[in-house]
Amino acid sequence: MAEKEKQISLNEIQEKTKKYLIGTYNKYAVAFSYGSGEMLYDTDGKEYIDFMCGISVTNLGHGEADIVEALRDQADRIIHSSNLFYSEEAANLAETLIVNSFPGKVFFCNSGTEANEAAFKLSRKYAIQKKIQNPLIVSLRGSFHGRTAGSMSMTGQEKIREGFGDLLDGFLYIEPNNEDVLIETFNKYKDRICAFIFEPIIGEGGILPLQKSYIQLARKLTKEAGCILILDEIQTGMGRTGKLFCYENFDIIPDAITLAKALGSGFPIGALIVGEKYDSVLGVGSHGSTFGGNHLAMRIAYETLKVILSREVLTNVKVISEFVFSRLLEMKSKYSIIKEVRGIGLHIGVDLTIPSRKIAEECLRNGLVVNSTAETVIRIMPPLNISYEKTEKGLKIFEEVILKFI
Repeated sequence: MAEKEKQISLNEIQEKTKKYLIGTYNKYAVAFSYGSGEMLYDTDGKEYIDFMCGISVTNLGHGEADIVEALRDQADRIIHSSNLFYSEEAANLAETLIVNSFPGKVFFCNSGTEANEAAFKLSRKYAIQKKIQNPLIVSLRGSFHGRTAGSMSMTGQEKIREGFGDLLDGFLYIEPNNEDVLIETFNKYKDRICAFIFEPIIGEGGILPLQKSYIQLARKLTKEAGCILILDEIQTGMGRTGKLFCYENFDIIPDAITLAKALGSGFPIGALIVGEKYDSVLGVGSHGSTFGGNHLAMRIAYETLKVILSREVLTNVKVISEFVFSRLLEMKSKYSIIKEVRGIGLHIGVDLTIPSRKIAEECLRNGLVVNSTAETVIRIMPPLNISYEKTEKGLKIFEEVILKFI
C-alpha cells in the first residue's frame, strides 16, 4: 500500500488554491479532511455538525456504508464504457426512477446544469416540432437553474446573467406565487409558450416555497396551453422535503423533472425525467453526454435510491423537520433578528434582518456548517437520516450564535 501523504496545513491549502485555482468562489476559511455520518472534520481534526450537506448533495451524510461498498465494487468491475453500448446499471437506475415517479423515460448527464440544459433542448425541440413561432420558456424571478448559457438564460436572476454579453433569447421571467400574473402571462402568450420551468422551492433565491394553489394553477394552465411543465428538483429531490420528489407535496404530476445533487450522494450525476407525452421529442442524435450514464455514477445513484426507499429515511425527515421548525419558530418569537422561517421538510431557510454570511461564518467557528444565500438567509439542510441528538446540538449552536448578534 502506498504511504499516506502528509496532511498539509490550512494555510498551505489556501496558498495553493489562490495560486492555482480560478477564483470563482468566495470560500469559507476551512478545509475538510473527512466526514462520518452527520459530522465533518477539518485538517486540524476539529469536528463540525453538517447542516449543509454540500448544498443538498450528501443527503445521507458522509460515508454511508452501502454506498461506499457499491462504489468500491463497481469501480473494481467497470467505471466507463460508452453510451454506444447498453448498460445494466443505467437500465436499473432508470427503471427505479420511473417506477417511483411517473411513466416516461430518463436522460442521464453529469450535473444539475446539464439536466436543465437537456430540459431546455427538450423545450426548444418540442417548439420546433409543434411549429411554434418565436417560442417562449417561462421561469420565475429569483430562480436558479445553472451556469451554462442555456441554464443561465432560464435563471431569473440578473446577477447570474450579467457580465457575459447577450445570452439566449426566448425567456420570460415572472413573479413567483402571483396567480394573477401567471394567468395574465398564459392568456397573453399561450400560443408562444413551449415550457414553464420552476423550482417548487426557490433555493438560491432564499428558500421560498411556492404555494400549492400556484403550482396547481401552473399545472392546469400548461395543460390547457399544451406546453411542458418542468420542475427543477435538483435541490428538492431525493427526499429533501419528506417525499422522494417535492412535487408529491402538491398533488400534481409534472411533464418533466430535473435531478442531480443528492441523486449521486456526492458523486456527479444529473438526470432529466420526461413523461410519456414528451419522451420521444429528443430522438437519436439530438442530445448526448460522454460521461453521462457511466456505470459508476449509475450504480451509486441506484444504491442511494435503495437506501432512501428501503429504510425509514423519509419518516425521519418528517420527525426531525417538525422538531427543527418548532425550535426555529421558538427562536423567532424571542429574537427579532429572525424575520421568517420557511421551507418544507429539511429544506429550510431562516431569513434574518442582517447579512447572513457573518452568521454562517460564526456558526462555522463554533462547529456548525450552514449556508448563507440571498444576502440575508441561512439555509439549513442537514442529512435526511440525522439523529435527534445531533440536530438538537446543532440548533443549540445556531441559537448561541444568533444571541451574539443581538
